[in-house]
Amino acid sequence: MRRKTFDVLFEPGAGMAALVKQPCLWRSAFYFTLSVGFFIGVVTNSWLVAQPLQIRFAIIICTVLIAATALSLYGFLLHGIMETFGALAGDPVGLICLLGYTTLPFLLLTPGALLAGKLGLGGLPLLSGILLVGFLWMLYLLVRTLEAVYLIDTWRAGIVLLFSLLLLYIVFVLPWQIAVKLLLLNF
Repeated sequence: MRRKTFDVLFEPGAGMAALVKQPCLWRSAFYFTLSVGFFIGVVTNSWLVAQPLQIRFAIIICTVLIAATALSLYGFLLHGIMETFGALAGDPVGLICLLGYTTLPFLLLTPGALLAGKLGLGGLPLLSGILLVGFLWMLYLLVRTLEAVYLIDTWRAGIVLLFSLLLLYIVFVLPWQIAVKLLLLNF
């Protein structure tokens, strides 16, 4: 199991191709929970140390559940976009099973989050840099996942990923931006 994890992180082409042949949802869910849970747990325990343990555990559990729901819905969005673009050879179960592996960079970046938490408020720039690196690495792994599941090249997988992020921006961010601008125009 460790070799597969290494291949997914550092040789994603071969790692994702091997995993898509034998998808395992439980292993993917385990890696997702481990990666996101440890990262959020370290951040929560470092920054909210004055809060009771029950509140910190509730924050960790809620964050993991919300992230799992969002990631699986994002997987369904990606599958819908791929079917719309005509990539009918893909396996939606294989895609959902590989999505948990795309969060593995956060498991590797957990010590950096711990260091940022130990630095106090001075660690906020470090934590934001770690989050940026984690999300960029995750997007790269998502591109490699789309390549492995739908048998398309990197260029098309990257375009589909950018298109999906644009759709998410239009649905979730743009209405708020328009509403804030309209409110500011009234004042």
